[in-house]
Amino acid sequence: MTEPIKEIATKRSVEAVYTGGTVRWSANGQKLFSTCTNVVKVIDLEDNSASYTIGDSDDELRITCTAIDKNRNRLLVAYNNQVIREYSIPLDPSMNNPELARTWKTMHIAPILVMEFDEGGNILATGAADHVVKVWNLTEQQCTHTLKGPAVVSAILFGKNEKLVVGYIEGQLHLYNIMIGAPKKHVNTWNNHNSHITALLQVPDSRYIVALSRDQTMSIHETETQETLRVLPLYESIESGAIGHNGNLFTVGEEGFVKEWVIESAKLLRKKRISSSQIDDVSYDVVSNRFLAVSAEQNLIVLDFDSLNIIRQIVGFHDEIYSCCLLGKEETHMAVASNTSEIRLYNTKTLDCHLVRGHTESVLSVVSPLWDTSLLASCSKDNSIIIWRLVSTPEESSTLIPLCAATGHSNTVTSLAISNSARASFLASVSSDCTIKLWELGDSAKMKDASIDGERDFVEQLPKLTCSSTMVAHGKDVNCVDISESDALIATGGMDKLVKLWQVDTQKMQLGIAGTLSGHRRGVGDVKFAKHSHKLASCSGDMTIKIWNISEKSCLQTITGHSCAVFRVIFVRNDAQLLSADSAGIIKIWTLKTADCESSIDAHTDKIWSLSKNHDESEFVTAGTDGRIIVWKDVTEEKQRVEDEKRREAIEQDQTLTNLLSQKRFSDALVFALTLAKPFCAYKVVIALMSEDTQEELGSAICRLDQRQIEILLQFCVKWNTNSRHSPVAQRVFYEIIHIIEPDKLVAMPGAYGYIESLLPYTQRHMDRLDRAKQDVSLFGFVWRQMRSAV
Repeated sequence: MTEPIKEIATKRSVEAVYTGGTVRWSANGQKLFSTCTNVVKVIDLEDNSASYTIGDSDDELRITCTAIDKNRNRLLVAYNNQVIREYSIPLDPSMNNPELARTWKTMHIAPILVMEFDEGGNILATGAADHVVKVWNLTEQQCTHTLKGPAVVSAILFGKNEKLVVGYIEGQLHLYNIMIGAPKKHVNTWNNHNSHITALLQVPDSRYIVALSRDQTMSIHETETQETLRVLPLYESIESGAIGHNGNLFTVGEEGFVKEWVIESAKLLRKKRISSSQIDDVSYDVVSNRFLAVSAEQNLIVLDFDSLNIIRQIVGFHDEIYSCCLLGKEETHMAVASNTSEIRLYNTKTLDCHLVRGHTESVLSVVSPLWDTSLLASCSKDNSIIIWRLVSTPEESSTLIPLCAATGHSNTVTSLAISNSARASFLASVSSDCTIKLWELGDSAKMKDASIDGERDFVEQLPKLTCSSTMVAHGKDVNCVDISESDALIATGGMDKLVKLWQVDTQKMQLGIAGTLSGHRRGVGDVKFAKHSHKLASCSGDMTIKIWNISEKSCLQTITGHSCAVFRVIFVRNDAQLLSADSAGIIKIWTLKTADCESSIDAHTDKIWSLSKNHDESEFVTAGTDGRIIVWKDVTEEKQRVEDEKRREAIEQDQTLTNLLSQKRFSDALVFALTLAKPFCAYKVVIALMSEDTQEELGSAICRLDQRQIEILLQFCVKWNTNSRHSPVAQRVFYEIIHIIEPDKLVAMPGAYGYIESLLPYTQRHMDRLDRAKQDVSLFGFVWRQMRSAV
């Protein structure tokens, strides 16, 4: 694409859909209701996108928990002001969004942490941090029980025969009888646990309940006899549990495994690791026969019941994103490096996400070579570099397979760049240890997939790349690196305010000093070589972008316009334009020849750390501190087509109006002008109707108008009346209207009072002006007559 970019617009984006809290299944098992700060996001599992949002995103309240009744047609949302809002969920949510049914104050004095419905969906129990459980009769809309406990409520379960079991964070279990008229509410206390009760589960077709705790045990209780049947060890701090259709218990916890147990004996039947971090919650949907697991890193993982294989992975919230990279033959995937040790691999069409484990600390940069887009290099705060290959497997659509690793930096590896040619391929890395290293890649086709033992250190098991050259690059942290189109030069930028150039001997794979470019007053954030010219762009914390001639090592241009630190810059359109991104979330489009800013886009709410383009520069990807990934498309041609179309329509409309006036079809011309909703066109028609030979036509033309056209004409009158030049026309039109339309009908029009109130002050002002003019004329006439008589 060679046409200059004037405007870009959002094509699609990856937003936060879950920020912690509860996640509930929909009735058909195809959607999830997830808590996202102050709203509930409805996630469609078919394409991992939020189909709609429940609540107001501008609301200052924060959601503390949610609940859905057994029929899944009512959603209750509790907020941190102890208010509950009830939403009615239609059977087909895609056709009609949930409506707010009612709101009530619970009278808890601390946030509500747990809410549960009974089997019938008519009774609700709310547990809060004030140690109190309240039982609500939703049919009669009243609180029937207030149950004070010994600690903060952590779990609630409705048992058989109107029994209520409450678990607390200190390990106690209380059994309550909530039958109306029962002589004693608090029936029993079980003290079998010494830590947080995380889940209470009803064993199907029995009066048994299962309590899970962080003290690595579970206990089984009978609610009628009130006896404890068993206390069994699970050898893991349990965070949540669910009972499958086969009657077995499934638990998750700090180890990141899903485990299946026989309830009666706590015999472990199977287990499978699904996350490298702790899993906070698991729920089972009997309709779709799937599990939903929620990790501590706020990732939603959908599992098949039979195999426990991962079906879908949804990143709830990215936190801070440092780098994005498109890869695959047709750029079918996007690798995302964020403030986590896992690489997030997205399918760019479906936005399905796969989490790839490898690094042990946050990944800072991901890059893919032009000569083999199936390869990916990543670097991390763990001082390591890993080379991956994108492959498709029978079980999973696509994933990254590790090939080799590079170790040698003594501090965080901050940025990577790969050569543009495969003939003598190499990788350049820079680090917070102030060095630049050169790594020979060799023939990528000969790189073999490495087999990994999950119990051992990941990087240590991979074949190692050999560092062919190391240079101390800067006096402070090195932030960025880029390689020229010919692979002969490398540019680096650092916190020492310098841009340095390095020669590359591709035969010996050695680095040599090629020069230093100085001029920035703050640390350099990014450097980029032009593809078709001897230019280099650099951006800095001094809010400027500099264009350098790398042959003469001189500054050609200094571009100013950003109001804060500039973090990223890229060349586009055959090096004729630049795109830049800053720490305020602003993207700017620059034309280098004139140094003019073509457009400024408020893209993100915080720093932009990643700015990249696809192979034909038709799309751009940005990401940053706000955790959003936005794909932008060039809409310059679309905007131009729309403007041309509007211009053509305006010319045609003006010509039609001119033709009607020339043919003296004034009534048709007035209707046409009102249809266009153009006050000036209507003004010209009214002027023509008020001319000497057609004075009576104005009234007859207004008689032919319908109510909507009369309303538009009244709106125009209000506008015309604000100007003394146009006010006679407005007064004449209003005179005709009030003499043609009956007062009752006129007053019944929507907004009629508003039009009249708007006309009155300006009409009074015009009348005062005419009175003064009349007085001045009279005075002038009197003076003139006196002067004549004196002569």
